[in-house]
Amino acid sequence: MTGDYFAAFANGNTEAIATMIDFYGGAGTFASWPLNVRAYALETTAVNMLDWASAYGFPLSAAALASIDIPVLVLWGELSHPAVQRANALLAAGIIGAVSIEIKTAAHFMIATHADEVSRLIARHAQGAQALSGPMTAAAASSV
Repeated sequence: MTGDYFAAFANGNTEAIATMIDFYGGAGTFASWPLNVRAYALETTAVNMLDWASAYGFPLSAAALASIDIPVLVLWGELSHPAVQRANALLAAGIIGAVSIEIKTAAHFMIATHADEVSRLIARHAQGAQALSGPMTAAAASSV
C-alpha cells in the first residue's frame, strides 16, 4: 500500500493520500471528511510521506520491544484494517506487560471518532501506571 501511495504521488496524483486514508479508515473515509480537512491532507501529503519514510527507517526488533520497561497501552479499532490490527497485536505481545484494547466500532482515526473513550482509556492507564510507580518527586515533575 505504501509503495503504491508513494508512486502515485510521484507520478502526479495529487489525491494519492485519499487511498492511504481509506486504507486506514475504511472505504469512503477521505470523501466523508469536511472539505477543509481533505484540503489540508492534500496540501500536506509530502510531509505525510516523510513521516512514513522515517518510520520504515526505524527497524523494530523483538529484542527492542522486549526491553521496554514502562507501562504501555496499545489501542486499535475493531474496524481498522486487518494489517493494522495484526501489527498492534504483535506490538502488544512483544512488550512485556503491555495492555492491549480493541475499541469497538472504531477504525484508525479513533482519536477523532471515539475521542471520549480513547481519552478515558489513556487516563485510566496513566493513573494505573502512576499508582504502580508512586508519587512523582518535585524534581521528577519539573523535568517532565
